[in-house]
Amino acid sequence: MANIRVEDGKILYRKLLKSCELPLDQLRWAYLQHEDVNSKLCCGSYQTEIGRVIVITGDGRKEMFQFESMEEARDLLARIQEAKPDLPVGYTEANRALYEN
Repeated sequence: MANIRVEDGKILYRKLLKSCELPLDQLRWAYLQHEDVNSKLCCGSYQTEIGRVIVITGDGRKEMFQFESMEEARDLLARIQEAKPDLPVGYTEANRALYEN
């Protein structure tokens, strides 16, 4: 898993060489995104998945955390939910209407 931690009321992560933090109290919505990836190699094809956790902040900013599997993405979302239980989670029409610009 990418080095993303949820501690002290923040999501701590890196963007390139920069250390970043996102306070959990700024989060307004979080959801999972799944993508199947098919790649052709010299000896055949290769299928994998990409899992993403997308969080929306109160000012409308969107942060995306990408993983090589949905299991890792679900784990991060669970840690965020544990740290902020009142956070609306899931890509539903109700959440989308409330939080998407």
